[in-house]
Amino acid sequence: MTRWAFPLKWLLFSLSYLALAFLCLETRDSSSLSSAIWLPAGLTLGILCSSPLSRWPLWLVSAGTLHVLASYLHHRPMDITLVFAVTNLVILCLSAHVWLTLMKGRGIASNLSAMALFISIVLAASALGGMTILFALRMLAYPTVVSHFVSWSISNATGCLAMAPLFMVNQLVINKRVKSQNLLLITGILLITLALFLPDYDYQQNIPTVDFSLYLLFGLILLSLLFITERRLALLQVIIALIISITTIYNRGPFADSFYSDNNGITASQLYLLAIFISALLVRSGITDLYFLKRQSERQILLMSANFAEQKSYPFRINVTQQKVIWTDVLKMPDALPQAALMTPAQILGRMHPDDRTLFSPWFMGANKTSVRPFTQPVRLILSSSDFCKGHIALLSDHDNNANLYLNGVLTLYQGPLPEPVRQLT
Repeated sequence: MTRWAFPLKWLLFSLSYLALAFLCLETRDSSSLSSAIWLPAGLTLGILCSSPLSRWPLWLVSAGTLHVLASYLHHRPMDITLVFAVTNLVILCLSAHVWLTLMKGRGIASNLSAMALFISIVLAASALGGMTILFALRMLAYPTVVSHFVSWSISNATGCLAMAPLFMVNQLVINKRVKSQNLLLITGILLITLALFLPDYDYQQNIPTVDFSLYLLFGLILLSLLFITERRLALLQVIIALIISITTIYNRGPFADSFYSDNNGITASQLYLLAIFISALLVRSGITDLYFLKRQSERQILLMSANFAEQKSYPFRINVTQQKVIWTDVLKMPDALPQAALMTPAQILGRMHPDDRTLFSPWFMGANKTSVRPFTQPVRLILSSSDFCKGHIALLSDHDNNANLYLNGVLTLYQGPLPEPVRQLT
């Protein structure tokens, strides 16, 4: 199965890229020489962000070839095709490289901050790409205006952000809704989208109704984030993007009305999609952070109850992936516990009794895990003095929102009569 995994992945990527490219080329605006949205950019960026650097050439050559092939079959001029294909690949490489560089070795505190950083990178790279295309087409003597730069930039940005839930947000099921209810909610939102963008009506005669409908659709999409998974969110965003872009190109819906001149309706539809995608990604990331925070609190309560309630306890977390120790409540730590000298698992193990060190080392290094019932064990530590201080440690494994392996723990230092298990250590 492993032997065929990568070729199958490449085949699925190629078929998906071609399908998305053909759909997006249907939204091509003859005046700006570009499609209203370019979803293959999001697919390529996701592949680059999740693949080792050694395989980037294969993905880039494949994406570039498929881009040229789809444009040729769609009767797009070859010089325009090459400008868009090369620029698109360059800014996607730049985005993926900057993103992976910033994430490497850096513990992003939350999914929300990571998503905000990702959105900023995509927007900046898309603006750079739009400016590059503008100057390149001017050098080729094509009639271009500055407004085309905005359209090209948003086209790439919306394509990247529409696909982002597939690889940027943790795949969590944080609700008890069944699949049929999720699909019913998605279907309802899509029906509202079709009802709003398919009719051909005079926008100026129905401004209050149309504006209310646009805000209603925006709000329903954000509300749906409480109930649908990330994969369904990506599917919903892709379908909505195609519906709005295609109907606007064919002069349907509120953004195609004569109220907009010089194809500003297309730009307005792009900005509407961009606002939806950015808001949805940030809200979903915030919901994911709240879920992880709730689960972490529940595990801390479970750990505290597994320890001795009458003794002083100090909760901590060990990032097994990065080998860092995070003390949860530093202000309440006693002088006998030098927090600055206990910042890595190796430092804690170095202060343990040799017998205890052998026992706890597999847990601190990630070899042993438990996620249901806490692992509890007496421990002897050298703190500020040269004598061993007796205590107790409870451990429970977990993962954070960036898929790092964590070990939640509670250290108890005994003050007064020692429990029976600790007396037996000596």
